[in-house]
Amino acid sequence: MPTSGRLGLALSGGALKASAHVGILSALNTLGIYPDVVAGTSAGSFVAAAYAQGLRADDFTKILSRFPGRKLLDYGFPLTSALWNLLTNPLRRRGHVPRLPNGLLLGKRLQRYVSSVLTQVPPGGTAIPFHIIATDLWTGKPVTFTNDVNAITRGIGQPIDDLAQVIVASCSLPGIFTPVNLSPWLLADGACRHYVPVRVLQDVGCDKVIAVNLYRLDESWTPQSFAHVLSRSYDILLQDAVENDMTGPNVYVLAPDVGNFTWVSFDQMEQGVQAGEATVHRHKEDIIAFLERPIWKKEAGRKPQNLRCSPAPSLHINGRSGVKR
Repeated sequence: MPTSGRLGLALSGGALKASAHVGILSALNTLGIYPDVVAGTSAGSFVAAAYAQGLRADDFTKILSRFPGRKLLDYGFPLTSALWNLLTNPLRRRGHVPRLPNGLLLGKRLQRYVSSVLTQVPPGGTAIPFHIIATDLWTGKPVTFTNDVNAITRGIGQPIDDLAQVIVASCSLPGIFTPVNLSPWLLADGACRHYVPVRVLQDVGCDKVIAVNLYRLDESWTPQSFAHVLSRSYDILLQDAVENDMTGPNVYVLAPDVGNFTWVSFDQMEQGVQAGEATVHRHKEDIIAFLERPIWKKEAGRKPQNLRCSPAPSLHINGRSGVKR
């Protein structure tokens, strides 16, 4: 459908709630709405990258039906790791002493899984531009990885060598997943800085942004384990950051109802897809009106940036060349 200006789609984090992103994309495409640029944080980065390279509704349906669930959890024994690293720290100055993982989960199985999914990209074609947000634990600043040559040239994003590794980095919630050491950064969950990655889409010249926000503080929450308490604390800290992420006059927010999802809601992912589809259909008229209306006057009056998002010519998935659409 006709759209006023370049359209960006921002997919938030949300762990298994990200199945709602699949429903959102499917429903938008059914309406003839296709984003020019996509960005994702945490689990949203996985969906964004896969979609940008050509996976569509049928592909995602197969992926979700075969999702390995608990088999992706490779435990890193954080208490043992902490004690080992503390005791061996003086010795490390004298020579090489291995460090053990700093997270409940190693993330290696997740990386292999992500890599296997990305190899299912259909042959031929060219990827649309996409951006993945992670957080550097050294500096506390967000790091954007992209296949957009112009964004890389302008210093807005970093080139991608191993896409699966970058996606896992964006998903690595501190304390749960072991941070990804990708020199010069030590990378963790992008949601620490930008839960909904709207800003990068504005920076690369998107005139309008549809932001999908999966954050919702469940008022009926009850603690069941230390992981639930840790997750709840993190969610509370997210509130202000989420609101700040979705600022701007040309941002339309979609918020599927997936507040009842937990870290292990593996059997609810189909419900997440349905929630995403239902949200788009419920707001169909408003979405169309948003896309058709003229760009806000202040935005329309600014000096045009003449940006053209061009995917980088090469990309590697887990060290191998990947086909781009």
